[in-house]
Amino acid sequence: MRPIRRVPLASLLLCLTLACPADDDPAQGTGSTTAPASTSGATSSSGGDTSTSADGSSTTGPVGDGVLQCVETCTVPLDCCVPGEPCPGPYPYNVDCIGGLCRQAVCVDDAECEAYLTGTLCREVRGLATCVLPCADDAPCTAATLGTCTGTDDAGATYCLDRCDAPGAFCGNQTCDAATGLCTCTGDGQCQSDWRCVD
Repeated sequence: MRPIRRVPLASLLLCLTLACPADDDPAQGTGSTTAPASTSGATSSSGGDTSTSADGSSTTGPVGDGVLQCVETCTVPLDCCVPGEPCPGPYPYNVDCIGGLCRQAVCVDDAECEAYLTGTLCREVRGLATCVLPCADDAPCTAATLGTCTGTDDAGATYCLDRCDAPGAFCGNQTCDAATGLCTCTGDGQCQSDWRCVD
């Protein structure tokens, strides 16, 4: 979502709507992620339309929600895969390349999420169908090492979110946005090589 260590896709997916923990490569920083679901751009499970770069230009790809984040560029879906993983393939390996930008894996239903990680549900988060761990307090989040019960899906339900302002989290060259708990960028210069800062 490069001249850095690639992490296993399962870890990468956790960095899609959540913040990555500090043991991820600092050069990569953190993206957005949900329970087992921030590369990178947010899009609907149907694909997405346009995305706006930090410089104001538009591209066909993930639909933005006003939160600029670093997203890996691509030519084909395989470019978005972690080497050695069965990707692209079934969830959580069904990443895609839309308009030259990587789109993280999307879920189809709750059964798919349950098969991937017990207790997770397929919910829309920032316009993207992704697996999240629902919660009413921090207990299930702590047990699953998925941060705190501070995430809110598009329907307003809470889920476990590994925030970028949590102890040990690191955004690299990006900035941690306290409002969303996501690592954000203001320009391509804050992203690693071949990544773009897009909405």
